[in-house]
Parts: sequence; structure tokens; C-alpha cells
Amino acid sequence: MVGEWNDMDSLAAARPMMIGILDTFRDMLEDLGGYLGVTDPVSGSVVAEI
Repeated sequence: MVGEWNDMDSLAAARPMMIGILDTFRDMLEDLGGYLGVTDPVSGSVVAEI
């Protein structure tokens, strides 16, 4: 999934809802190794705009 927020504060405020959504299908995810688990979060500034 990809999300877009106006700033990092908005992203932080959205985390509880995002975790709730993830919890509804977490059991369907497959661990692909690399010690990242099935839900390794990645966030930060825009690196590419399409």
C-alpha cells in the first residue's frame, strides 16, 4: 500500500487507523525473510513523484 500525507504530523496521527486496517488482514501476509517481518514500515519524504 502507498499513502500520501501533507506532513509527518498527519502521518503520525494516521498510524492507529492504519494499524487497525492492517490487523484485519495481517494473517494473510507472508514473511519473505530478511528479518523484516511481514509489516516492516517504511516512511519518509517523497523520493519520486509520478
